[in-house]
Amino acid sequence: MTGEERERQLRGCGFPFELLENRVRIRSASEGAAYWGIELGATAPALILHAQGRFLLLVVSGAVQKVDFAALGLETGEEGMRLAASAEIQERFGLKPGEVPLFGLGLKTLVDRKLLAYDFIYGGSGDPFRTLKIAPGALLVLNEESQLIDVPAMP
Repeated sequence: MTGEERERQLRGCGFPFELLENRVRIRSASEGAAYWGIELGATAPALILHAQGRFLLLVVSGAVQKVDFAALGLETGEEGMRLAASAEIQERFGLKPGEVPLFGLGLKTLVDRKLLAYDFIYGGSGDPFRTLKIAPGALLVLNEESQLIDVPAMP
């Protein structure tokens, strides 16, 4: 999906959003929170996962410092869940880490329930110099096969 197609889908989703220009690449949830002056929990890193021979998208609250992939796999029934390697992401989606959008990849999507505590969340737009600010409920509409989950964190 191109950036233009993504913007059209955003305009048609019925949820408020903004595409914010950032002057620097934002490489982590903590950098995003500092840059935009928001709570860490309102950042929404989009992670591509691999399990059982297929890819999934996980949109997690930045408040989760480290995802417990084994527990997440048990909770979702996706055995062998792991973070996809940078090379896999580049080869399959043409994206580098930090460029993964919150929607538009056509993947089963797991959305962290913690994000619903915020009016707006901030995450990837597919363009490293634009941040998507959007109502979190939109992710359940914009991603075809989506599910709310409680993301387990490592201690």
